[in-house]
Amino acid sequence: MSKHIKRAALTVVGAVAATALLLPTTAQAATAPAAGQVAAQQAGTMGTGWKTEIVVDAMNQIAGIIGNVLNDIRMEKDRPAFVHRQLDDTMKAYPNHNVMIINDNLNYSLDIQGVVANARVTQGSATYRVLAFKSGTIVNRGDGGWSNWGFGGWFDRNGGTVTFRG
Repeated sequence: MSKHIKRAALTVVGAVAATALLLPTTAQAATAPAAGQVAAQQAGTMGTGWKTEIVVDAMNQIAGIIGNVLNDIRMEKDRPAFVHRQLDDTMKAYPNHNVMIINDNLNYSLDIQGVVANARVTQGSATYRVLAFKSGTIVNRGDGGWSNWGFGGWFDRNGGTVTFRG
C-alpha cells in the first residue's frame, strides 16, 4: 500500500472517529445512513468541501462493512442447519442413493461408485461437496459435526470412516 493511500485511509478513519465523538447519543443509535446524514450536517457546520464528503462516505462504508461482518457471522452459525437442509433435499431428489455432504476444506478421501450427483455449494465461508451415489467409502480426517458433514442412506460408520452399501 502506498504512503498516500495509507495517509488517506488514516484520514478517513480519523474523520469517522471524530464524527462519532461529535454525534449526539441519539444520532449514534440511529441507523448508519441516518448517522451519516447527521455527520454530514455537523461536518457541514465546520465548513464545506471534501471533508464533509469523506465523513458521509466513510460512515456509509463502515455501515456496509459492519453489515457484511454480521451477515458472515449469521451464515457461519447457520452452517449446521444448512447441512441438514442440503442432506434432506438431496435425499429427496435421489431417494434410492446414498448421500454425503462434506465441507470441501476438510482433509477427506473418497472411494465411491455409481455417482449420480456431484456438486459444490457454498454457505458462508464454507464450500461443501454434495454427492449422491450407489456405494463406497468416505474417510473424514477433519472435524465432524453438522457444521462439516452430514450423510444418509445405507451405511456403517466407524469414527470418521463411513462405508456405504448399494
